[in-house]
Amino acid sequence: MMNITQQDIDLWEVWIEFDQSHPEYFGTLYVHGEIALDEKIHLALTRMDSENEGTLNLRLPARTASPWRTKEVLYSEPIRNPNQYTSVRIYSGEELIGCFNEIEIMI
Repeated sequence: MMNITQQDIDLWEVWIEFDQSHPEYFGTLYVHGEIALDEKIHLALTRMDSENEGTLNLRLPARTASPWRTKEVLYSEPIRNPNQYTSVRIYSGEELIGCFNEIEIMI
């Protein structure tokens, strides 16, 4: 289930893709989204430290009052175990803008 704390998010998807060709990894976790941000900001999801081992925290640049446009962003990470993360949280600066408590596994 996805909890949204800000209304101007257009789309976020989180899923794990199984990959049988890599015996050391289960697959790849993907976080894909479209978000309205300052058109001059270089957009990248960066990983943040988390106090909770099962939570992946990702951060975007903070929103500003400058003119904005919708931008697409993608984060991916190889994972060893499908239960490595139980939730994904997305921040804009210090503000929580999305939380995914269910991650779909695609086989």
